[in-house]
Amino acid sequence: MRMDQTDYQILNLLQEDGRRSLRYIGKRVALSPSAVKERIHRLEDFGAISGYQAQIDSSPLGYHVSGFIFAAVDSKKYVVFCDFCAQAPEITAFYHMVGNFNVLLRFAVHDVKALDALVARIKTFGDSRTSIELQTVFEKKTIRPVTQ
Repeated sequence: MRMDQTDYQILNLLQEDGRRSLRYIGKRVALSPSAVKERIHRLEDFGAISGYQAQIDSSPLGYHVSGFIFAAVDSKKYVVFCDFCAQAPEITAFYHMVGNFNVLLRFAVHDVKALDALVARIKTFGDSRTSIELQTVFEKKTIRPVTQ
């Protein structure tokens, strides 16, 4: 699919707020709501839009410690580790990586004691390094066309 500047504008508007109305988006990109709807469906079919979800701030919910864990998981334990991570409610994201560590996890826990327990369980699968998040500066940026 070839995307034009209007497609990127629509993606950025939806990324800022996925609940924006077709009418609002249409005014911003100079298209009718029906034309915006058609473009959004095309972007969904293409896979550029993979879903819509609420962004949850875990701190008001009692999860006051969050951050990242790099793990070097032995290949023989990888499938079991993936199952463990999928079941662990503290782990909010899992990335398979290449490098010194083959896994990057994002976590959110109630306190440092809970983090210590999580890290102890992770260390049974291999080496790990933990970093605690102080502040999220940004999590998303506008999407621009790829330049060749």
